[in-house]
Amino acid sequence: MSRHARPADAPRPTLRFTQASTLAALAAVALAAGCGSTPEFDVIVRHGTVVDGTGAPARPADVGIVGDRITEVGDLSSRRGRVEVDASNLVVAPGFIDTQGQSGRALLLDGAAESHLRQGITSEIIGEASSPAFWQADTGDVALLNNRGIPFDWGGLAGFLQKLETAGIALNLGSLVPANQVRSNVMRLAARAPTDAERQAMRLAVEQAMRDGAFGLSSALIYPPGSFMTTGDLVELARIAAAHGGIYVSHIRGETHRLLTALDEAVTIGREAGLPVVVYHLKVAERSRWGTMPDVLAKIEEARASGVDISATQYPYTVAGTSLDACLPDWVLEGGTGAALRRLADPDVRRRIRREVERGHDGWENFLRSAGFDGVTIASVPSGADDSVVGQNLAAIASARGADPWDVFFDLLVEHQLAVSALYALMHDDDVRAAMTRPWITIGTDSAAQTDAAGQPGKPHPRGFGTMPRVLGHYVREHGILSLPEAVHKMTSAAARQMRLVDRGELRPGAFADVVVFDPATIGDRATFDEPRQYPAGIRTVIVNGVIALDAGEPTGRRAGRGLRRAPVVPRPSPVAAVAAAPAS
Repeated sequence: MSRHARPADAPRPTLRFTQASTLAALAAVALAAGCGSTPEFDVIVRHGTVVDGTGAPARPADVGIVGDRITEVGDLSSRRGRVEVDASNLVVAPGFIDTQGQSGRALLLDGAAESHLRQGITSEIIGEASSPAFWQADTGDVALLNNRGIPFDWGGLAGFLQKLETAGIALNLGSLVPANQVRSNVMRLAARAPTDAERQAMRLAVEQAMRDGAFGLSSALIYPPGSFMTTGDLVELARIAAAHGGIYVSHIRGETHRLLTALDEAVTIGREAGLPVVVYHLKVAERSRWGTMPDVLAKIEEARASGVDISATQYPYTVAGTSLDACLPDWVLEGGTGAALRRLADPDVRRRIRREVERGHDGWENFLRSAGFDGVTIASVPSGADDSVVGQNLAAIASARGADPWDVFFDLLVEHQLAVSALYALMHDDDVRAAMTRPWITIGTDSAAQTDAAGQPGKPHPRGFGTMPRVLGHYVREHGILSLPEAVHKMTSAAARQMRLVDRGELRPGAFADVVVFDPATIGDRATFDEPRQYPAGIRTVIVNGVIALDAGEPTGRRAGRGLRRAPVVPRPSPVAAVAAAPAS
C-alpha cells in the first residue's frame, strides 16, 4: 500500500502515480484539505530519518521540494505540500549516483530504467568503452535501433542527450567520451600508431564532446582498440579533457598480474595531463594475488598524498562480467570480428592461443588463466541460439559434451560470432571489503538498466539489479563494514564530487530534488547468479528532479530524468589548434 498521502490536516487518502489521472488525484487531495491556504511545497517527505549524503549522522527531518529543487530540510510540521510522502521509520537520502553505468543503449530502447530505478539510482554516468552519443552510422547497434523503429538521428553528445530527454527517461544520464570509441571511429581496430591526420581527428572529436558537456575522457585498456593505445596517446587526449575541467576515468590496463603497473600508468596520465583520475571497478582479479588489496590501496593513497587526485569505483561482488572474447590475446581481435573468426578457425592459431594463455603473457588481461575453466560461466548467447550453455561454466559444458575445455571455449566463440558474455569468478570478498572502507571509493553497477526483466533470456550479472541495496543490506546492516551515513555518502555526494556533478548528491536547500526513501531494516539485494533478474527489497519511494518516479516500490511511469552535462568552465587554452573557440554547452 502506498505511503503517499495527504495534506497535513486531512484524512490519509492513498495516492498512486501509476495512472494517467495524476492531476485529478492531486486535485482530490486539495479538495479533501478544504482548499484552504496554498501549499508552500510541491512535495514534502515527512517524518523520515534524513541521511543527507555528506557523511553527517542521521537526524529526524522533513524535506520540502518546490519544482525540481529541495528548498528546505528541517521541521516542516506546520507547513503543507501538494503531495506528502510519509517516511515514518524510513531513511530519506539523496538519490544514488551510479558512477559506472552502461545504460546508454538501454535508455534508447526503453527509458523506464526499471532495474536501476528500483535500486534508488537517480543519476548515471556512462561511457567506459563506448557511448551511443558517439555512434556512427555503421555502428552495429544502429541496426538494432532501426529494427525497433528508433531512428539514428543524432550526431554527438548534445543530440544524444536531447533525444533521450524528448523520448523521456526515468533517471538522469551523463556521458564520458570514450577514447576506445574515438579511436575506433577514426581507425577501426588497427593495431598501429595513428597518422598525424588521425591524431588530429581524434583530438577534434574529444574537443567537441567536451564542448557538448562530456564529463571527461574514459578508457578501457584491456579491450581493443584501447589496448592498442600508448600512455602518450592517452595523455594527449586527456589534456583536452583537462582544458575543459574534465576528468580521466579508466578501466586500467591490468587488474591481475599487471595491476600495480597499470595503476602507475593511470597516475602518470593524471599527473602529465593535469586532471583528476578515477579507476573503474578497483579489484584484485587473480586468485594467486588475493589478499593484496591493502597494498593496492596503499599505492593509491601514496599517489593521493603526492598531489594526484586519484579515486576509484567498485561493485560489491566477487564475480566480474564481460565478453568471453576478453580471454583472447589482443592480436587475435585485431581487424574486427571477421578477422578474429578466421584466426579462430585455424588449428595452429588455437594452439598458439592456448600456449600463450597457459604460460602467461604480459600483453593482455589473461582472465581464463586467472579464473580457470570452472570459474568462467556463460551468461548469454545471441537471441535464437542454443542457450543450454547459459548458466554453465566451461568445465561443466566440456564434461557434458565429453570434450576438451579448450575446444569448448573456441567453439562457443566461433558458433556465436564472438557474441557471448560471461561471468568470471576472480575476486575474494576480503579484498572487496578492504576497498569498501576507503571513503574515496564510490559505487558503480557496471551494468545496463533493464525493464520487464521476468522471462528475459540469459543470466546477466546480478549487479544490474542489486548493487546499491546490496551495499546497504549485506555490507552495512549485516556485516558492519560501513556505517549507514558512510555508505550513503559513497553513493551520493562522494560520487557527485568524483564525477563533477553539480547540485546533486546532497539533501540541502538548492540541490536538485533527487531523493530515495528506503527501509533500513529490509533493504537488500534479491538478485543471485542463479536468478539474477530479481528486484531488490526495501526501496519505497524514488523522486527524480522533484517528480515521484517510484511509489510504494513500483514505478509510476513518470519520466523526469534529464541529460546531465558538465558544468561550463572557462577553458584553458585548447591543445587542439584547429578548433575554433566556442562556449561550452
